[in-house]
Amino acid sequence: MAKRKKKSRQQSTHGFGSKTITPHQLTKKLGRAATYAADKDWDAACSELVTLSQQYPHEKRVWQYLTDTSYEAGNMQLYQHACEQLFAIAPSGAHAYALGGVYLANSYPLLALKTLRQALELDPDHDIAGEVRKTIKTLEPIEQVALDSLGFKGSERVEMAILQEQSQAYLNQGEFAKSRKAEEKVLELCPDFIPAHNNLCLVSWQEANVEGAIAKAQFVLEQDPENIHALSNLIHFLVLSGDGETAIEYKERLKASHADAWDGWTKKAEGLSYLGDDAGVVELWQQAQKEKVDDSPTSALFYHLSAVAFARIGEEKQAIKMWKKALARDSSLTIVQENLKDIRQSVFQRHGAWPFRWEQWLMPASLEQLRKTMRTAQKIKQPGKISARLRTFLEAHPDVETILPRIMERGGPSGQGIFLDMAEQLKTPQLLEIIKVFALGQNGTDRMRNRAANLAVEEKLLPKEKVRLWIRGEWREIMLMAFTFHDEPLEQYSKQVEELLATAISLLQERDKASATEAEVLLKEALELEPDAPDLKNNLALALREQDRTDEFEQLLHEIVEHHPDYVFSRAILAQTYLRDGDIEKANTLLYPLLSRDRFHFVEFGCFACVYIEFLVAKGEKESARSWLQMWEKVYPNDPQLGYWQSRLKKGTRFPKLF
Repeated sequence: MAKRKKKSRQQSTHGFGSKTITPHQLTKKLGRAATYAADKDWDAACSELVTLSQQYPHEKRVWQYLTDTSYEAGNMQLYQHACEQLFAIAPSGAHAYALGGVYLANSYPLLALKTLRQALELDPDHDIAGEVRKTIKTLEPIEQVALDSLGFKGSERVEMAILQEQSQAYLNQGEFAKSRKAEEKVLELCPDFIPAHNNLCLVSWQEANVEGAIAKAQFVLEQDPENIHALSNLIHFLVLSGDGETAIEYKERLKASHADAWDGWTKKAEGLSYLGDDAGVVELWQQAQKEKVDDSPTSALFYHLSAVAFARIGEEKQAIKMWKKALARDSSLTIVQENLKDIRQSVFQRHGAWPFRWEQWLMPASLEQLRKTMRTAQKIKQPGKISARLRTFLEAHPDVETILPRIMERGGPSGQGIFLDMAEQLKTPQLLEIIKVFALGQNGTDRMRNRAANLAVEEKLLPKEKVRLWIRGEWREIMLMAFTFHDEPLEQYSKQVEELLATAISLLQERDKASATEAEVLLKEALELEPDAPDLKNNLALALREQDRTDEFEQLLHEIVEHHPDYVFSRAILAQTYLRDGDIEKANTLLYPLLSRDRFHFVEFGCFACVYIEFLVAKGEKESARSWLQMWEKVYPNDPQLGYWQSRLKKGTRFPKLF
């Protein structure tokens, strides 16, 4: 008889295909997630574990870790998914209690009731069994109301209702094939069940079947003209697909609808939010208040959308109150947390309240392709190739440019930043026009709008002078600073003049009277050869100042400015002289014309920026001074004059008394 081989203690656990992983290898992979968790970087830990769960879907330890990290991350959809998978692999009472709890938290009362009943069957003596029995008693009346509202009849009505709720859960988790399958089962039993058709409408949309989604919504409205979900969905689809005019035709029908609908207030607010109808959402909120919406099972999203509308009409206190209500109902809503943080910023740092993330403003196919394009662009080093790929994307997806004004208005910080970057890179006429409108509006931070306005000036879409922008919470007429820079020689002289000038400059750097006197002789000799050269005269003026011949110094600078009004250095030095005498107005008269220049040499700009920052400091405009310093650092990072202002304009540093 053949001897049986001894089994290895390390039994393999199978993943996809023929790939296997030993317990030791799995522990090593889980260790990376544990490292993130130890640092409380829950999002990174979740990302690592989600990847592992896709590779090894039957590994209990992966799902156990993922339930813990997703809960800590506040990602309740992922936590629900992890609890579902863990219960499927290991159907214990403890896992059933956890799953029932998350179903309840995520507003799936029928799934919660079914699962909590299973939990009691599996482990009737669990520590929280008594509390769960009380919860079940409170859910049973809700179950009856839900069954009655759905209109199912017969012995299978509970099963159908749970299937319907399960489909909604799959849809919210992005499991579109599973959602469709569940709804198709419902329709086999009840072909005229409208909520199932509405969910299939949303599934079609997420599967990038735009025509199918619109057709399904229209089909529902043929059966039920006041159906709130179908009206809201249709508005959503039409707006994002570029047919905003048709979407508006459904707005009044949505507002006027009195049809019963699960969480109908939220669905109405969603449709009106896609239309940008803030007044309509506020009016809806007022109607909901009369009907005591606070006592209803309305979702946190309704409070968020209402808060956005209040914020956008200037009712900030009410908006904050509404966002707090939203968080009380669902503390994991990061979009609410981000909006609250934004509205509490200084007025010039706000992006403007946003109802949806920028991704939710794009059609699914366009979003997926944009993500692929951006991932590819990150790997490409040649700017030309990146631009070409982005242009190709926009040409293939014209709906993106159609909806882009709404993203710049209501897409939040990320959306505004991404598409402003894209406009600066591509500079297509369509993008530039959208960016110009953004610059002239009230959305985005002051810095973003100023950046957009400068781009519009560079492309000759806006004038430099007397542009009306929303700055620090009020409309101001300003001059924009859209400059280009070069390093071409400023002046070209004969070899003899060049040698005289170089020697004179070297002497001036000694900063003593004797050297300055010697430099004066050399510069006058150079001026005999080039009598109208402004830079020779400017250096001569500096030589006079070093010798304490102040009147001659200032007189010569005035002559240079009069005969060479575009010569930057003399204007800046004379303005600085006025500043140190405390005459801000005279300094402004000299500096202001330089703001209208289109082009600077790098060294010219360094000189001008240094004096202009001093001018802003004298006026007490510290934020503007810091903005100029940032621009200077970007344009001419090696300028030796930068260090002085970098040390004095650090955040939290008191302004120096210059004079």
